[in-house]
Amino acid sequence: MVKLNIRQYLLGFIITIAAIGVATYCFKPPFPNVAKVVSSEPIRASITVHQSYCHIAVFPIPATVKDLPGNSLVAREYQILTLLDYLKVKKEYPALSHSALEHCIPVHFEQVSIIGYDINYEIGEKGGGKVRMPYEPGSSIPLNEKGQLIINAPLE
Repeated sequence: MVKLNIRQYLLGFIITIAAIGVATYCFKPPFPNVAKVVSSEPIRASITVHQSYCHIAVFPIPATVKDLPGNSLVAREYQILTLLDYLKVKKEYPALSHSALEHCIPVHFEQVSIIGYDINYEIGEKGGGKVRMPYEPGSSIPLNEKGQLIINAPLE
């Protein structure tokens, strides 16, 4: 009879532990699915920008146009005649490359741009951290099932 009572106590103990485990799992507060952004600071860097400013090379206008008596051509008419002469050259010599017909001036300058953001965040009640992101997240950062930040750039 004594053995039966010990078995009953042991079975009751196992059932009680299982019930406490299930209750703890079911009634625990849900893990947050977003991290709150506390502050966001842009990271600025100077980047060298390379650009080329190109204009069409001016081909000499035939002597008959330049040497008109009294040089009575107005600047606008001179530009039109220059353009017509350029088009004639392009039509007669189509093998010339685009760069041969243009005069390009390379220009290099420094430009300050934002390359990312240093983000301070908090997850729920526990402490947060600091992370560097390629975009500004706004007021919250999504979390995955394990509670880790999802830092992928948003689709725009």
